[in-house]
Amino acid sequence: MKLFITASFKGDENKQEIEYLCNLTKEAGFEDFCFIRDIENYQKTFSDAKKLMQTSKEEIAKSDALLIDLTNKPTGRAIEAGIAFALNKKIIIIAQKGTAMKETATGIADLVIEYSLIADIIPPLAEWLVKQ
Repeated sequence: MKLFITASFKGDENKQEIEYLCNLTKEAGFEDFCFIRDIENYQKTFSDAKKLMQTSKEEIAKSDALLIDLTNKPTGRAIEAGIAFALNKKIIIIAQKGTAMKETATGIADLVIEYSLIADIIPPLAEWLVKQ
């Protein structure tokens, strides 16, 4: 199952964090895809926001599911989750324990995982994947 992993672009600041999250999803059995890594190569490559979002939508359409971490109030990533919902894709929400989540967010989710350590997401992801 191809998993579109949402991530915020912060240059080199969060490259290792993104790679780690992608590796965790691979360990759980998913084929990982991250727009920032796989399309933009960790660089700001789109000067046109409309083209950026259209390309993102096309990549979400090619995926089976989308994973979003709601820990740090994502905006652009939330738009991607909305696109996935509109395209009838499975949506997985992860968030650090204690993160406030709106019902509208959890209302689009097929799976919600709260974690203490980000690596805690592997078992529930793997279990959910087997059921698909």
